[in-house]
Amino acid sequence: MASEISAWNLNVLAAVGLGGLAALAYLVSRARLRRGEFTLVDTLILVATMAIVTAAGIPLFNYAADRAKASSLAQLLHTMRVQIELYKVDHGGEVPLLFEGAFPQLSQATDTDGTPGPAGKQHPFGPYLPHGIPANPYTGISYVAPADSFPPKSAKGIGGWLYHQETGHLAPDLKDCLEK
Repeated sequence: MASEISAWNLNVLAAVGLGGLAALAYLVSRARLRRGEFTLVDTLILVATMAIVTAAGIPLFNYAADRAKASSLAQLLHTMRVQIELYKVDHGGEVPLLFEGAFPQLSQATDTDGTPGPAGKQHPFGPYLPHGIPANPYTGISYVAPADSFPPKSAKGIGGWLYHQETGHLAPDLKDCLEK
C-alpha cells in the first residue's frame, strides 16, 4: 500500500510539473507579445491552463505506471519460470524445493542432488537466481507462498509469488493474475 501511495504522489508531482511547464510556456508567449503587461485575464488563463494540463496528466502517468508494473511482472515471471526449468533440466526433472518463502536451490550453487553449497566442483549447478527471489512489482514482496494447485484457485495475499511444489509452476500472488 505504501508503494502505491508513493507512486501516486510521484504521478501527481509529474502531472503538476507538466502543468507548470504549460503555464511557463504561456507566460513566455505573453511576454513576447506584450512587454510588462500582465492582467487578471492572463492570470486566470494561466491558472486554468495549469489545472487542465495537470488534471489530464494524472491519468496518463497512472496508465504509464500500471503498464510498467505489468511489463515488469511478465518479465520477472518469465525469468523465474525459465530458471526453474533450467534447474529441472540440470537435476533430472526434480523441481526446486520451497523453504521458508524462498528457493535456496535457486539462489545458491547446487550439486547433482540439489543440495546447496559453495560454487565449485562439488556444486557445479547454479546459482539460477543469484540475487534471490525478485520482488513482485505490484506488492513489493519477494516471499513465495505454497499453492495447493496450479493455476491457483485464489491469491493468498501474503507474498509476491505462489509456487506449486508438485509441478514447479509459479504464479504471481495477485487475484487478477493467477492464470498468467
